[in-house]
Amino acid sequence: MKKLKLLVLEDLEEEAKEIENFLEANDYDVVLSRNSKEAKHQLLEHSFDMIILDILIDGKLEGIDFAKHLNETGTEIPFLFLTNMQSNFIFDQAKLTNPFIYLLKPYNKMELLFSLKLAIESHYKQPNTLSLQSENAVLSPTFLFVKKKKSVVKVTVSAINHIEVKEKYCSIKCDKETYQIKLSLSRIKEVLSNPNFKQVHRNLLVNVNRIKEIYFEDNLILLENNDTISFSERYKNVFVKNNIIFR
Repeated sequence: MKKLKLLVLEDLEEEAKEIENFLEANDYDVVLSRNSKEAKHQLLEHSFDMIILDILIDGKLEGIDFAKHLNETGTEIPFLFLTNMQSNFIFDQAKLTNPFIYLLKPYNKMELLFSLKLAIESHYKQPNTLSLQSENAVLSPTFLFVKKKKSVVKVTVSAINHIEVKEKYCSIKCDKETYQIKLSLSRIKEVLSNPNFKQVHRNLLVNVNRIKEIYFEDNLILLENNDTISFSERYKNVFVKNNIIFR
C-alpha cells in the first residue's frame, strides 16, 4: 500500500500546518512548499499524485504562475486552488490554467477531501482505466487507487500477490492488506493487461514475480509471503507450457 502524495503550496505557516495535519490524519502524504521556487524543486525530487495551490504567495500571484508552469512543462498532475481570493479577475486568470476546482477559504474539510478524491479519479480515468463508483476505485496496468475508509490509497500493481474472485467481488491481496472491488476476474485481467498476472484457477490470478515454489503433485503454489493458493489442472498445463523451462 502506498499513500497518495500531495504537494501543498502555502506560505502562511499556521494555515500550512493545519492543512498538513488534516490531510495526514486522512492518510495522505503531504509535502509543504512556502513558495513556487520550493515547489518546483519538490517536483524534481518527488512524484506527486495531486497538488493544492494557494494563489497569493508573499503578495504575488505565484499559485497561478506555478499552475502555468505545470501546463507549460507538460506536468500531468491534477491540481486545485485553495485560496481566499474572491476577485472575478483572479478567478478568470486561475480558470485559464485548467484546475480541477477552485475552493475558497475558510474551506470545508469534507469538501476538500471529496474534491481530492474526485480529482484523482477524474484525472486517471483514461481509456485503459476503469472507474468503479461502488468502491471508488481506479485501475490501470501499473497502479490502483482504491477507497479505504475515508481515504483513497495507491496500490502498486507489482505489489499485488494474487487476486481472488468470490461471487461478484475481487479480493486484491498484498503482503499486509487486502482490498475488495466489485469486478469480475475476466474484466480485471482485461483492465490490468499485465503479462505478470497468470490465471491459475477459474477464480485466481497470481503475480508470477511473487511465486516462491510450485508443488505440481499437490496443485499448490507457494508465494513469497508464504501464502498458498490452488493450482487447477485446467490452467496448470497451460502455465507449464508457457512459463516453465526444464533443464
